[in-house]
Amino acid sequence: MDPSSVLLALEEQRKWRERRKRIRDRLRQLERRRMTLRKELDGVRRKILEYDRLLTDLRGEAQTRPSRSHVSPIPRGR
Repeated sequence: MDPSSVLLALEEQRKWRERRKRIRDRLRQLERRRMTLRKELDGVRRKILEYDRLLTDLRGEAQTRPSRSHVSPIPRGR
């Protein structure tokens, strides 16, 4: 093998190492982003459950309270 071929092979080897490093870095970055999004999704799901429980409680209270039509209106002062 002549020296120029060796240098070319070494240069290609260096380029492939750099590419692999960039790909690994990008994969790590995507994994961190995925974990962040997963945490956000869990938080949103908890909020949905919280609001669903609140809505269920309010609906239950609305069914047990007397309706407004049975309550006489409060007269306003003139």
